[in-house]
Amino acid sequence: MSIFSINPDKQYEIIDSTEEDLIVTNRDGVIVQASRISGRHYGVTPESLLGRSVYDLEREKVFVPAITPLVLKEKKKVVLVQDTPNGTRELILGFPLFDEAGEVEYVISYSCEWSELVVIQGYLSELEAEMALMKEELDLLRREAAVPEGLVLASRPTAEAFARGLEAAELEVPILLYGEHGTGKATLAREIHGNSGRSEGAFLTLDCRTIPEALFERELAGDADGKIGMLQVAEGGTLYLEGIDRLSPYLQNRLAGWMKDKKYQAEGADVPFDVRIIASAEGELSEAVRDGAFSRELYYLIHLVPIELRPLMERKEDLAALIPLFQDRFCEKHGVRKELSQELFEHLLECPWPGNIDELANVMERLVIGGRSNVLTPDDLPMEYRVAAGDSLTEIEVDGRTLPSILESVEKRVLMAAKQRYGTTTEMAKRLGISQPSVVRKLKKYEED
Repeated sequence: MSIFSINPDKQYEIIDSTEEDLIVTNRDGVIVQASRISGRHYGVTPESLLGRSVYDLEREKVFVPAITPLVLKEKKKVVLVQDTPNGTRELILGFPLFDEAGEVEYVISYSCEWSELVVIQGYLSELEAEMALMKEELDLLRREAAVPEGLVLASRPTAEAFARGLEAAELEVPILLYGEHGTGKATLAREIHGNSGRSEGAFLTLDCRTIPEALFERELAGDADGKIGMLQVAEGGTLYLEGIDRLSPYLQNRLAGWMKDKKYQAEGADVPFDVRIIASAEGELSEAVRDGAFSRELYYLIHLVPIELRPLMERKEDLAALIPLFQDRFCEKHGVRKELSQELFEHLLECPWPGNIDELANVMERLVIGGRSNVLTPDDLPMEYRVAAGDSLTEIEVDGRTLPSILESVEKRVLMAAKQRYGTTTEMAKRLGISQPSVVRKLKKYEED
């Protein structure tokens, strides 16, 4: 409780010196002091307000509504908005000052124009947005500073995917990684394990895409002949199941049962299932669940922290950083010094890289090994990548040929390069945007030629 005990002379001196709109009224509602700008927005002077009753001013529609009566009634701070005779809006704050008996002796009211508050609010909103952006950038810089040597997180999508994985590392929950082959899922899985509470335990990988169904359970749980299963070796650690979407329905349900029951059978006895599962898939599993191709129960057990790693062709910043990284790595490995021409570097940035990082690493090593000079150019690329390097129309014999003949020649070169690069007619059709029967028919025609 505040007691108004300032010396009256000092009180008036304080009011007179301020540049704010302040008014002091007594308990009867009579204005006993006003600052020199008081009444400015009400069309009255400070001198004309002194000695006036706020009740009369309210009836005259100068103060609508008057704040003093409300403060006297509530005996606490009151905030309201007044519409002035000049057509402006004022935000009014009223504060009670009490005497020694605890009764309101004076009311101090402070007013400011509503438009000023709108400007301040806009400024604060902009400041808040800038602070949020700064926080995001600081978080990104902090994550980049924690990146292990040799790991490239130059693009925002990749940095965010790894940051999410590391944030979830300490959680005792499964993690599901999405992305095409070679996008870095296995690397992220190892980073999650290394930053988890299970980092002292083993990190084992099981490729679900290649293991026969008959051997899956034996590999994980062991057998009666004394073979130790991966679950036992990885106890207290992490098991990375690569390509979990390729498991058969029976094995999906088997794995779901172990995870749900927190135990599995080994040598006829129940063994605790104390392994952190990190799984990966090349496509979204939700559609497979809807189609009945993937166990709904297993999906909900592993789909707690889903993280997507995008294709390399969508991560130009990563690609631009990986090219010189692989160049230096393979030059050191093979004891040579090769530089990339600007033309070759720009072409490598435009390649689609369906095999992602694995394919890029392979091509970079082949360039370093097979390059004929110290400065590598597109001519040093493996043949299947040279067509993609941008064969121009000037390299095609035009004179004396019809347009259908020229187009047929280009189509043949593209198809033969695609065959070398993608291997199967199904993948060729997907990449070229035509049907698989069309690919087969055209290949047969050009191979016969």
